[in-house]
Amino acid sequence: AILSTLTSLSPITAASRNNAAGSKFARMHMHIHTLRGGASSSTNTTDTGDSALIITRHASSSSTTNTTKYVTLAQPAPGSPFHYAFPVHDLELAKKFYGEVLGCVEGRSSEKWQDYSLHGHQIVAHWVGSDYRCQDYYNPVDGDDVPVPHTGLALTVEQFHELTDRVRAAGVPFIIEPHLRFKDAPGEQWTCFFKDPSGNNLEFKAMTKIENLFAK
Repeated sequence: AILSTLTSLSPITAASRNNAAGSKFARMHMHIHTLRGGASSSTNTTDTGDSALIITRHASSSSTTNTTKYVTLAQPAPGSPFHYAFPVHDLELAKKFYGEVLGCVEGRSSEKWQDYSLHGHQIVAHWVGSDYRCQDYYNPVDGDDVPVPHTGLALTVEQFHELTDRVRAAGVPFIIEPHLRFKDAPGEQWTCFFKDPSGNNLEFKAMTKIENLFAK
């Protein structure tokens, strides 16, 4: 299904189980770094949030001054962050779902696509037409009819329950309710399935023992 490394900078991990609005996501670390004529100065403003806002300005030592600005609202996952592109029928609905419901930080975008940080991994919603809906196939897994294709993340148990509380509070229906499967087996894990507004299937899971992620 979906298995990946996690990062503590994820917006989902910051969400409180009792605060579906995810107010922590609004707080950010801010770092401003300026270079002028070879000299540099920096100012740091820190909050307790989980994202970083970085604005960098470069000025040459000549009479002509060039300024470059960029903003980074999330950091990549350690190791090799994965890239996943998926079709949607409405970018505004996707933005509300991935940004507000799942708490993903939005990155670059255009009129046809927008990318997000999902625990530091890059996922990109591409508009493909208003008629698009994911076509489902099903496969039995431990008594559940699992929809295919699907994607998501392997979380910690705490992160999993925080996420399911967040999804439930937003009124998103579960295709497969959160539950424990493969109980007492090497692959014991919490799992749940739900859809985004375009019908794309998402599975989020949590191994009770993360070291057993590939055990058999």
